[in-house]
Amino acid sequence: MRDKKELEKLYKDCMEFWGFEKQARMAQEECGELIVSISHYLRGRKNATADLVEEIADIYLMLNQLISYFGENMIMDIVGWKSDRIKEKLERYKLKE
Repeated sequence: MRDKKELEKLYKDCMEFWGFEKQARMAQEECGELIVSISHYLRGRKNATADLVEEIADIYLMLNQLISYFGENMIMDIVGWKSDRIKEKLERYKLKE
């Protein structure tokens, strides 16, 4: 299932069926698994790349469920001004090199 509309419906359906609290806890669990996976990747553990990519996909799914709960516009407004800050910071660091 890769159709954007189908995925958006899935995210909303998951939040509706399981509810915010359960999915928020699942997102926390997936974040923990991502942290461990990143550590394994950085240490060069065997199969770490495949594990890390899988955890990124899990986080992607959970974040999109949370985004569907709060509303994409609300999230994207904040992403907009935060990405502007990151861009400015990056430009400052590049000038120092």
